[in-house]
Amino acid sequence: MYIRFITQFVDQKGEATHGIFNAIDYIIDNALTQNEDVIRLKEIRKWFGTYLKKPDRFSNSGNKNPAAISLSWFKDSAKVDIEKMYEVKAILANYDLLVEQVASKTPGYIVYEDEHQISAIPFKADAKRVK
Repeated sequence: MYIRFITQFVDQKGEATHGIFNAIDYIIDNALTQNEDVIRLKEIRKWFGTYLKKPDRFSNSGNKNPAAISLSWFKDSAKVDIEKMYEVKAILANYDLLVEQVASKTPGYIVYEDEHQISAIPFKADAKRVK
């Protein structure tokens, strides 16, 4: 089973933005965010930067017509990573930023994998559900 955390919000420029890590940055930079939340989100962001590898591949660019960029999913065995995401989810909820958890056994065409995560190009039927 694979787990993805998704959110959508409007940034300071009025543009729709996706991505949990973009949301973390948005809340950290918001002047109304409580100082203890800024500190904790920075700690969590730093932890992920240290312990979660950045995928080295986001598409099937070896193909003649590469697909859209893939989406990152946690493996359900990545317990610590997922616990940290639940903490992020709770903090973001304090600022009316809702985070949805999506689970799938078949997230798409896997283009990257390590012990904690995969990056997969969603199947066409699932693309809107997991963005």
